Amino acid sequence: MFPLNYIIFFLFLFTKISYSQDFQKSIAMHGTAERPYSIERDTKVNKNAPTNKILKLGNVGTFNSLNPYIIKGISPPGIKGLVIESLMNWSPDEPFSLYPGIAEGIKVDKKRTWVEFKINKKAKFSNQEKITPQDIKFSLNILKNYGRPHTRSYYSLVEKIEITSKNSIKFYFKKESNFEMPLIIGLMPILSKKYWEYKSFDKTTLDPFISSGPYLIEKITPGRSITYKKNSNWWNKDSEDSLGRYNFEYIKYDFYRDSNVALEAFLSGEYDIQIEDNAIRWKQAYTNDNIIKKTFPKKSPSGIEAIMFNSRKFPLNDINTREALSLLFPHNFINKIINHNLLNKTIGPWDNSELSASKPASSLTKNILKKYHDTISKKALKDIKINPPNERENRKKSLILLSKSGWKLINRKMTHTKTNEALKIEVITNQSKMEKILLIWKDKLKKIGVTLKIRVIDSAQFQNRLQTFDYDAIIFKYYMSLSPGNEQSIYWGSWASEQNGSRNYSGIKHAAIDEIIEKITNAKNRTNLIEYTKTLDRLLQAGNWMIPLFHDPLHRIAFQKNINIPLDIPLYGFNPWTAWKDN
Repeated sequence: MFPLNYIIFFLFLFTKISYSQDFQKSIAMHGTAERPYSIERDTKVNKNAPTNKILKLGNVGTFNSLNPYIIKGISPPGIKGLVIESLMNWSPDEPFSLYPGIAEGIKVDKKRTWVEFKINKKAKFSNQEKITPQDIKFSLNILKNYGRPHTRSYYSLVEKIEITSKNSIKFYFKKESNFEMPLIIGLMPILSKKYWEYKSFDKTTLDPFISSGPYLIEKITPGRSITYKKNSNWWNKDSEDSLGRYNFEYIKYDFYRDSNVALEAFLSGEYDIQIEDNAIRWKQAYTNDNIIKKTFPKKSPSGIEAIMFNSRKFPLNDINTREALSLLFPHNFINKIINHNLLNKTIGPWDNSELSASKPASSLTKNILKKYHDTISKKALKDIKINPPNERENRKKSLILLSKSGWKLINRKMTHTKTNEALKIEVITNQSKMEKILLIWKDKLKKIGVTLKIRVIDSAQFQNRLQTFDYDAIIFKYYMSLSPGNEQSIYWGSWASEQNGSRNYSGIKHAAIDEIIEKITNAKNRTNLIEYTKTLDRLLQAGNWMIPLFHDPLHRIAFQKNINIPLDIPLYGFNPWTAWKDN
């Protein structure tokens, strides 16, 4: 007979091996997904919704390519999600969780040094060919070589790929990888190797391609409209997750040159749903009796829409100059006169959440930043104070800051004493509604001899300028989640500051920020994630790289009378594809 301790040891070993060999249906960044045994990414849909003919939607801007994964071109909404699927489905109702998609199972080790996916045997492309591990391996490699900068950065952390069976694939990560990488791979779009292998992936295209999503590209009028047709042979059409999520035979997007033209089209019945981001228009313009309006409180971070200073170039490479210009932005006056006090002043990217730095610095923050002795890191440790709406005091402080950096008022022009250059900046935007706000700021800057030029340009020009950082300042909005991760490196990381196509639009290069982003992506529990994010929030505020504007505390959704939407919406907001019409 074996001694009892041997039996216990073998039972323990068998249990550990069995557990490590089990694929799970879902994964969360921290802890477990809310419904770990479900295949539904969220439950806020109408599973009994009838199938209707067509959903018409509007979009401001244009498009000239169908490939959203490369730096070139502008792609239309719908390619991601309707046409191309990822390995797993992101839940819009949890901080960061994935549920079954092309992969019906996921497996990771405790330290997340590798991830393995089990492919659903039913998963097929639109040409009815099975999705294989080879397609998944190909997808990673082509995106790593030719994708957007952040995509290349993510996927370069994969050291080795192993095809473990005809329906499974395993990714091993490099030592410099992070705790979030299994989920990042889970969100990878899956492309057909057979279709793309001998095509130029890095070039724009308007040719419909083989894909695996619930819809196919039916008709394109470049820059004007795109129509998607439901794929009657979609491999996943009968799953529990698809019920109530795709309720139309056709989904058509029409494109409009600006938001005012789009609104006129909506009010005249040319499209079905308007997700309104302008609280003033919501109050004043929606007078049509055929329109239903609904609001829902926002439960996720505010994100940050801001005037982003380009710190790569003079004079905005100087923190005193940036702070001086920021002090003269009249938030309270603008919110009252322009916004009718319907919006909230934004302080940082994670307002409206537990991630915002609203209290004195924690001991964790102090321990991280104490080794940095630069101005920004020291300032980040101070209590966060909202500047009082005292224009005279702010102007006085602004002049002192400018004087410290060599600026002097000469003949009513703020002039640099060394270069003899006048202080002037240009702000570009593709939103005509921002012009009123900028004109008020322009008047305040003029009083201290600073010249502000305002340029409203079309979306295509704006996108081109963003790609190469060709501007003094822009207005841009970053969306934030309750589970910040690798995307923060794209927004604020030093590596991205000189990388064309990245979203580090302010050109931020700061060692403490790089360190805290690394800690965020490797946080093993939510408590640490919250504290690390608060530290990042403090640093971003301390650097004065941007002037935060305002955010709406409400989701505002308007729709035609014949349209229905779910009674409740997910944590991150409403998806119009979940609407339906009564037959």
